[in-house]
Amino acid sequence: MDQEIPSSQKDNSQIFEEPKPLPWVERNGFAHWAVAVGWVFFALVAFNVVGAIVGVIGIFATADVLDPQTIMDELSGNFDILFLANSSGQVLIMALATLLVVKLHAVKGRRKQFLRLQISENTWKVTAIGAVLFIVAQPTILFLGWLNSFIPVPEFMAEMQETMAQMISNFLKSDNALMLGVFHIGVVPAICEEIMYRGYVQRAFEKSWGITAAILISGAIFGAYHLQLSNFLPLATLGIFLAYLTYISDSLIPAMVAHFINNGGQVIASDFYPEMLDQQISPDMDIPFLLVFLSITATVALLYFLKTLKPDTTTSV
Repeated sequence: MDQEIPSSQKDNSQIFEEPKPLPWVERNGFAHWAVAVGWVFFALVAFNVVGAIVGVIGIFATADVLDPQTIMDELSGNFDILFLANSSGQVLIMALATLLVVKLHAVKGRRKQFLRLQISENTWKVTAIGAVLFIVAQPTILFLGWLNSFIPVPEFMAEMQETMAQMISNFLKSDNALMLGVFHIGVVPAICEEIMYRGYVQRAFEKSWGITAAILISGAIFGAYHLQLSNFLPLATLGIFLAYLTYISDSLIPAMVAHFINNGGQVIASDFYPEMLDQQISPDMDIPFLLVFLSITATVALLYFLKTLKPDTTTSV
């Protein structure tokens, strides 16, 4: 016959129960979101420093003349070195260094789960729908870019963005640029930026402010981090879509695939239609409003359908 455990023994078992370990952030009284914001600013500086170092090393290894003017000319015109420097900064700072920073936010054994570096029960279904979403949403993104073009931008930032766009255009027009473009513009950002923004930043804000704020804020930070004010609306919207896919699937894989489709798809499309590289979004451009309307309708429908795929149970980290 089963005997009931005395209440005194129950109380003693609860008293001597070993407390769960807390991550460094919580043990020291910091907010997850505040540490994440600090890392975003530090990573921006570190990314550029690493890129500059890799770029200069690349010039030293390939140029015969090493005077300052030659170095500057090579840095601005050698696309192979420029994209190698950019990818090096993304891999070393956005990906690898972020993996180290996560140790402040999650105890050992829960860090992959914190970053959502995992496969969930609906990962592949969300990945497939996310791929379709990022295709049908392209006219919507174009429309947002057109709206953004009406917002005045400081001249120095407009010049910086124009220089960046011209650099990418020249690179993609060069010989044998397709594979390198898919790698540097498609593959590397799809992995590294997702680890940092949807994996780390989104989760840090989620733990502090909840999922809705995390999706919106991480998307806005993603848009601002590119330092392209005239593209902030479309970039932030893409960031929000990626964050939503990550939340629905509890995995980074759908966002990585969708990110690659967005970036790599544009690289591949520009190889077939080089004229698209010379097109600039401006208030004077013609907008296919019917296509935009259909795109917005399909985008909203897919976002709603994705919501139905979210499991009822959630796992805390």
